[in-house]
Amino acid sequence: MAIPGIQQTYDLPTGVKLDVEDAIFLISPFDVPLQGGMGADGRTALATGSIFETKYEWLDEQLLTPKTTVATTVSSTTATILNVGAGTGINFQTGDVLLVDGEQVQITAYGTTADFLLISRGFNGSTATTMATGDVVIGVGSGLPEGSVPPSARAADRVDRYNYSQILGPTAVAVTGTEQVVQKYGLTSTEFDHQVANRIKEQAITLEQALLMGQRYAGSATVGRLLGGLDYWISTNVDSATTALSDSAIMVQAQACFDAGGNPDRLVLGSKSKRTVSAINSTEIRYGQVTNVRGQVVDFYDTDYGRISVILDRWCPLSRAFLFERDQATIETLRPLQFEMLAKTGDFIQGQIVGEKGFRFRMQQHAAKFTALT
Repeated sequence: MAIPGIQQTYDLPTGVKLDVEDAIFLISPFDVPLQGGMGADGRTALATGSIFETKYEWLDEQLLTPKTTVATTVSSTTATILNVGAGTGINFQTGDVLLVDGEQVQITAYGTTADFLLISRGFNGSTATTMATGDVVIGVGSGLPEGSVPPSARAADRVDRYNYSQILGPTAVAVTGTEQVVQKYGLTSTEFDHQVANRIKEQAITLEQALLMGQRYAGSATVGRLLGGLDYWISTNVDSATTALSDSAIMVQAQACFDAGGNPDRLVLGSKSKRTVSAINSTEIRYGQVTNVRGQVVDFYDTDYGRISVILDRWCPLSRAFLFERDQATIETLRPLQFEMLAKTGDFIQGQIVGEKGFRFRMQQHAAKFTALT
């Protein structure tokens, strides 16, 4: 109700200037740690490089390491055929002495089937034992006599790996001439520039998710190419049982990577798993502490296998975590993500955002992933 002589805001509402903060806040957050983040070691999360073809290749090669496992149980103490892990028979040669569960055996020849070795039991006075599936087989040297002719030469071929580049966009931006000149709250430039900036951020998020979960696809004349990301490449050391990260679960996979020849130094995970890791009570975890701050934030593990940077990535699915070495992975650029103007065909200005990126991941058996986190 109006009071004569005193005018209130309730009496004169028409034409009042709106109190709008002169800033625009994005509802969706933006950060892409794999593309620009840093690990606890002060290095970027991933390395970067360039490519010049849509299909790019690299070679993986392994040493003929004289170590494997028993593939099929040898229950008889007189059996002379040993089946070892797939593809590892060539790691040994005639005359080699193997140690299996305390027994020494000597290779006398290769079997007629790949990864089958003919052996002489109870070598060097050792006692023949049952060889169970999974028992470790260690080569302890050659038992050839002096002056022997070397056995046939051995070599393992390199493995050809490849991936495809993925086109980001093209994403259109178009604004009418009128919209360009209408004044807006929160804009420090034009509406067109603001929309370009938003679309570029969205494409960067798309790339981040592709680096994590992309599945390689060759594409065709009518369907675009897709790059394979971390989830696609890591296939050997896969934990599909752990539902919540623990010190022991992480260390088991770190050991698996190390035993395969790797030195993992990156653990990429989502928001819930980061909380779990920061709450782990372990003497192996090192974290900074300030006297007037409660809680702890784990940025890295110091382990027997080296320091592992813990990288929080909001775009990493909650079910996943990836453990790998920085130098295994490279973000490749065929065309940098950029904006380009398009021809003016009416009372509006238009342009597009487009780029083309790839991902190279080497020696996947040196990495690990968790796939069942909740």
